[in-house]
Amino acid sequence: STLDGLYVAGEQMFSAGDHSYAASTGRYAGRKAAAYASQINEGKISRNQIASEKARVYAPINRYDGIDWKELHAGIARTLQYWCSEFKTGPMLNIGLDSLKEIQEVFVPRLHALDPHKLMRSIEDLSLLTHAQIIIHASLARKASSRALFFFRIDYPDMDPPEWNKFVTVKLENNNVKTGERPLKYWGDMKANYEAHNRDYTGVYKGK
Repeated sequence: STLDGLYVAGEQMFSAGDHSYAASTGRYAGRKAAAYASQINEGKISRNQIASEKARVYAPINRYDGIDWKELHAGIARTLQYWCSEFKTGPMLNIGLDSLKEIQEVFVPRLHALDPHKLMRSIEDLSLLTHAQIIIHASLARKASSRALFFFRIDYPDMDPPEWNKFVTVKLENNNVKTGERPLKYWGDMKANYEAHNRDYTGVYKGK
């Protein structure tokens, strides 16, 4: 990936979901990850980061009352159903973001879990909340409608304009959401790229 030390394979690469692709890219990613790990020093553990993450994950079981994971789940679902459903507009999507912000600031601190199962479901909801925010930010960034994506913006009714035939990227940078774009064939010439990045390959197909 674009992050040092993070390697992905299979469907994480926007690839087909078949076994052959998963196996081949998995082998490639594993070989590169092993080579990377052998060349770097042991990383330093951030005790503050660990403490912060443990406090976040275990917070629901440290409360004696509050809201259940099902309530949080329903709130996230309703927000997407109301403000990010089949037909979208910029103002509606921004209302959706405000609703998710309220859930994060008001209701997440009240999340309560009585047992390990409910804690697990609570943590899933926290991930769903993040995913919901990503979906709305990506929807705001795509200022065009697309029949192929089943994506309809009332305020941008042009269907599949050529300039929007691309991927929209979303990332969090310094606590701010940053959007970008990548071409559909972002990998370029696959043969040239593979040969350029696999000079260490010694498998059965080398040289063919």
